[in-house]
Amino acid sequence: MLKSGSTSVTQSSESQLDAREHLWEEFQNAPLDDAEKERNLGLFIRSPLLARLLAISDVYREIVQIPGSVLDFGTWRGQNAVLCENLRAIFEPFNKQRRIAAFDTFQGYKSHSVDAQVDNENFRDGCYSTGEGYADYLTRLLGLHESINALPHVSSGHKVVAGDIKETLPQFIEDNRNLLVALAFFDMNLEGPTRFALDQILGRCVPGSVLVFFQLQRDFLPGEGYAYVADVLGKVRHELRRSVTYPSLCIVKIL
Repeated sequence: MLKSGSTSVTQSSESQLDAREHLWEEFQNAPLDDAEKERNLGLFIRSPLLARLLAISDVYREIVQIPGSVLDFGTWRGQNAVLCENLRAIFEPFNKQRRIAAFDTFQGYKSHSVDAQVDNENFRDGCYSTGEGYADYLTRLLGLHESINALPHVSSGHKVVAGDIKETLPQFIEDNRNLLVALAFFDMNLEGPTRFALDQILGRCVPGSVLVFFQLQRDFLPGEGYAYVADVLGKVRHELRRSVTYPSLCIVKIL
């Protein structure tokens, strides 16, 4: 079900959604100043969100010894990209060669681009639009986080890439002809762009590279599953497993 006005799918009950609303109210009205709120976010983070953060941390640790960039396809608000910059600072603070690139149209879905198999009114025009200027905002956020972390005077060259993946990814690869992919997140939901991105990057993956799919087995969003079956299963030597903490997150490790 969807909470009214939400753009995210949830399996929570009505009572759980109501409790979520109350938790949000407690966050807004907490008897803490802003600095204390920032240092005590654990008071308010819900277990499903914490589970996702832990899953991303587990995945990142798998690539610490692997060279290559982190690519985030369908970055939306850019949380994966920012998390990966901070995980880089925790697990490999002196590896400034670990570049992060976040890809999105930032304009949300267009009805003509939605897979025919996706019969859901919540995935239509404008869904997941971030509004004007968000790519620049995310670029600033990434820069701020990097400026707080070790070696702030050395830029990793992180990029936020706005536009249609079929246009932006080939150009990104052309501009970075030595690109290796250590980790790639796929959260575009749709088969077409997912298959395109896979086709572009699989040849740049190395043994140990990790591909992460957020919707691999969701029946109402089958695009990632179709792309995996068509482009990975039986064609690329790999192992497939799910996250321990966030079961809908599926992990492909290139062998």
